[in-house]
Amino acid sequence: MGAVIERDPLRLAWRTSPVRHLAGFGLLVLAGFLILIGFDLVRQIVDRATGGTDAWNAPAAFLRIALTPPADLWPGSLVLFPGFALDPEAFALAAVIGVLAIPLLIGLILVALEWVAVGIGVRMLMRAQSAALDIILKVPSASHDEIAMISALASRGLARENGVLGSSLLIPVKLGGMIGLACAYVFVTDWHLGAVLAVVLALAMVVSARRALLRFDAAAARHREGDKAEGVFTDLEQRLPALRAHGTAPFERDRVRRALMSGHRPVMREEYRLAITEAASAAVLMIAPLAVLALGAWFSQSRPLTAGTVAASVLAAALAAYGTREVVQWHRLIMRARALLIDLGKGLAPLKLRAALKGKASLPENGALMAQGVSAYDPASGARVASVNLTLAFPSHVALVGDGDTGPRLLAALMSGQLPPSMGRLTYGGVDLAAANPVERSQRIAFTGSTVLIEGSLKDNLLYGCSAPAGELKHRLSEAIAIAGLDRLTHARGLSGTIDPKQEPKFAAAIVEARRFVEAALAAEDLDRFVDPFSATRYNRYATIGENLLFGKPIGDAFHEDRLSGHPFVRAILEANELTKPLARMGLSIATSMIEIFAEIPDGSPLFDRFSFFSAADRPYFQDLVDRRNEQRRSDKTSRDQERLIGLALRYNESRHRLGLLEPGLEERILVARADFARMLPVSLKSAIEFYDEARFCAAASIQDNLLFGRIAADRAGALDAVQEVTRRVLTQRGLDGEVSRIGLDTPIDPQGDDLTLTELAAVDLVRGLVRRPSILVVQRALDGLPGPAADKLVMNLRRALVGRGLILVTPAISPAMDQPPFDAVIHFERGEPVMERRTRRLEALSA
Repeated sequence: MGAVIERDPLRLAWRTSPVRHLAGFGLLVLAGFLILIGFDLVRQIVDRATGGTDAWNAPAAFLRIALTPPADLWPGSLVLFPGFALDPEAFALAAVIGVLAIPLLIGLILVALEWVAVGIGVRMLMRAQSAALDIILKVPSASHDEIAMISALASRGLARENGVLGSSLLIPVKLGGMIGLACAYVFVTDWHLGAVLAVVLALAMVVSARRALLRFDAAAARHREGDKAEGVFTDLEQRLPALRAHGTAPFERDRVRRALMSGHRPVMREEYRLAITEAASAAVLMIAPLAVLALGAWFSQSRPLTAGTVAASVLAAALAAYGTREVVQWHRLIMRARALLIDLGKGLAPLKLRAALKGKASLPENGALMAQGVSAYDPASGARVASVNLTLAFPSHVALVGDGDTGPRLLAALMSGQLPPSMGRLTYGGVDLAAANPVERSQRIAFTGSTVLIEGSLKDNLLYGCSAPAGELKHRLSEAIAIAGLDRLTHARGLSGTIDPKQEPKFAAAIVEARRFVEAALAAEDLDRFVDPFSATRYNRYATIGENLLFGKPIGDAFHEDRLSGHPFVRAILEANELTKPLARMGLSIATSMIEIFAEIPDGSPLFDRFSFFSAADRPYFQDLVDRRNEQRRSDKTSRDQERLIGLALRYNESRHRLGLLEPGLEERILVARADFARMLPVSLKSAIEFYDEARFCAAASIQDNLLFGRIAADRAGALDAVQEVTRRVLTQRGLDGEVSRIGLDTPIDPQGDDLTLTELAAVDLVRGLVRRPSILVVQRALDGLPGPAADKLVMNLRRALVGRGLILVTPAISPAMDQPPFDAVIHFERGEPVMERRTRRLEALSA
């Protein structure tokens, strides 16, 4: 079948991007050429610097390239490039500049080489991750552990080794070329020096390789020591009752110490060996250039070796020693990367085989769903079914009812192909569901009930998995939302959303115009008592003190609720209206009440997070603050305390919190401060807030606040539903309801689902199934939490919408309203075993 992914980093790198590698090799050739020129320039500069005052005056050719083989082999020099003839002064200047410029040029080449390696690494990462992704998506079924292992290797593992993978072929060529060039230069200069350098480098490579092996051995010894120490302490823990009963602490102390020391001795031995090898490796690498220097100086007595030749050879030897050390280090990294690719390949191979054997069969649009001796077990729920034999002809409507819902839900998962049977065979239209293409199966048999939200808007989540033309999508979505009963949610989210009046001026103007119609409709139905309108001269009972002070919506962070009490301008307004002390006293009362009310509530409780004025992290601070104030203790944090207490007071809403802290006199002073705030607001801060204006649309406020120009009475039962019902009717009459729902669909959704109820979460998945227009819709959890009439209505909507198509409904019970007309089949669970009750129905009754 072939390998899933190449397990050798070198071959994988070359196959991923051969063109980039050729470019990298070209850069390395250029760098090698510059290194050779650098060696020769060092030779010439040192020769002239040590040759006396007349050495610089000797004629020379700049960048002359010549080889001087042994005299026995070739009597003269082999001139490869004659160079440029320069006068002595120009040559000296060019040589010095060249020696300094060559490292800079090599550095630039290495930057370009790194850029090439990064590109190769990205392509290798994408190739390996794409291979893993394709198999994960294609395999019909895989255990959670298999997917988790593959995901970890393809994500964190590959990301960690990406730098190594991208350079896996370039770095060995770079280091090998550097060592080869250095040794070749020394060999050409003097073969005796070259031979000595080769011997020392070979020894250094052996010692460095030994050092790498000893590091692995030392690490393994430490792991064994840790395992043994863990066993010793576990045994000690088991002996604690006897130790306390018989007073054997001195004995156990000696025993544990001996055991721990015994376990540490192998580690000490490995570390001693590693230390000796580390020292030997460092010594041998240092010896390489020093040996060339010493022998070069010695040979200069009998051979024509100049000081420049020896200096250039020493530099080459140092470069070769550095390269030898890096080669060993790089080999260790490559081995680690190869191990990762091997593990990834081993994990993907069985999944690829499973995907190749299954997942290719096509399912018919309609047919019989047959279970032959099917048994299955769901470890998540503990549900089990055994030896199920049934035949259901589709299109039909089937209800799964039972004692508890684990059995029906397990059978629904089996019928939809979400869970493979452990025994038996489950087919649809004669095709084994386990062999069906997963994408096509989800289009034929849509399973709903396990909602996983994604990043994005509500609309993105509802259309997740659906592909159709834009016009068709819009029609399908509106129809599915109405069937699932999510229209109230989309409308409510639209009312809580915002728009930019500059981008949608007509809609903003229409909302402002609709205000008086909403006001009239509320008054006509005696519902205006449920709305407290915004007025510059009245305190709004359903807004916080901070909101009443601003009488507008902050833009940005300057006047954000969390920063309001610390803003210098706000503090100045409060001081001028003598509100600082009253609000601080109110904040202290709030803190005291919160500490008392939530004294027995743990920090992680949702009650604390929802109703407390401060976070669990701030609870100790306010507890200490209340204690200090009660005990009248002085503190150096008085200013900070006052700011935090005022911040609590500014978040206070009497109608919601009902602590009886807001008096009419304080309301009047807040209104005066409101007027001062608006009148004295500096020009630099005017862009940080948008004030309420009855004649204008407030872009920072929600559509509901703009439409009502007020706040709904939060302390009146049924106020929210009643007011939103009237507003929706007015918006529908004025042709604006669709726009509000559009905004609701475009609002972002919390991927954790904290802004949705369990019923709404189930409805989201139900809409996902409906918009795909499947042949069979499997519905579970959609009825969870719904009152009887709402559940009846939802089932009736589904059955009308799915006339001529299949429906498998998981329900705890079938009400008379749901069973009109009767289901084609009802599968009851008796003591965990499914028993089918066949029915007949009239299709025309469903469309009535």
